[in-house]
Amino acid sequence: MSETAEPRSIRLRADLTLVAVTFIWGSSFIVVKNVLREAPPLAFLFLRFGLAALLLAPLLARRKRTPGLLRDGVVVGSLLASGMALQVVGQLDTTASKAAFLTGLSVVLTPFAAYLRTRRLPTLENGIGISLASAGFLLLTFPRDGGAISRGDLCMLACGVVFAFYIVELAQRAPKHDTLGMTAVQLGTVAVLAAFFSLALRTPLAAGFFAAAAEARPVPWDRSFVTSVLYLATIGTVGTFFGQTWAQRQMSATHAAILFALEPVFAALLAAPLLGERLGSQGFAGGALVLAGIVVSELRLRRPGIGNR
Repeated sequence: MSETAEPRSIRLRADLTLVAVTFIWGSSFIVVKNVLREAPPLAFLFLRFGLAALLLAPLLARRKRTPGLLRDGVVVGSLLASGMALQVVGQLDTTASKAAFLTGLSVVLTPFAAYLRTRRLPTLENGIGISLASAGFLLLTFPRDGGAISRGDLCMLACGVVFAFYIVELAQRAPKHDTLGMTAVQLGTVAVLAAFFSLALRTPLAAGFFAAAAEARPVPWDRSFVTSVLYLATIGTVGTFFGQTWAQRQMSATHAAILFALEPVFAALLAAPLLGERLGSQGFAGGALVLAGIVVSELRLRRPGIGNR
């Protein structure tokens, strides 16, 4: 095989791997939606990430521990835990399709979170992207009958904001450490905080929160629940982590981000036959605007007088 054909083949495999990763991420919204019909959301989150952390633990024995690994992993893991907690709680009161699109707002919001962290101004493309995505958010969240915005949609919007800061902090801290070690600390932090959040929601002080009743449910130790936890902990967490890490070594961040925009598309396509969800014309228009905002925010538009580099 020629030298040019080999890199082309690797790039193709990387693209296909990342598409598979986004498909799994999209499918996770369907799996979680089914699980949350009976299971306590945060206890489920604890089991998913606790098992994933345990699966990674044996691989850490010979890994070199870098200074500040625990600190940085806990900081980033705390953001990840907050975002995941908002995501599973939000899915109690919204559809899997809308949850996926609203979570996807994090890609658009990331440059603005980065500005707060690094003081680097967002680009023109980011500004156009946030405008399109914001319009899509309004269409997705405002009920067609003129009622109130659902609590689940608000949780998903907050989830997107938190994930934007998570992406920024991860980019700042992860390069200092071994990837596997950093990931293991993050997963362990999510498991610990999910257990804490679950216990907190079961106290009398949280009785007025809409997710408290769902968290008080017993864990349904049936085959469907156990299979869902195993799928999300192995393929949906550990598997996607390795796939994403390998694939992104073969491509630019911009190219990867555009592929990540497929996640809510896959979620919506799977939700229709598996959950019977229909976004409707307003929902499809909102989802299309969010997707357009995500893609546009990752493009590099040519300015007059500036050539390609």
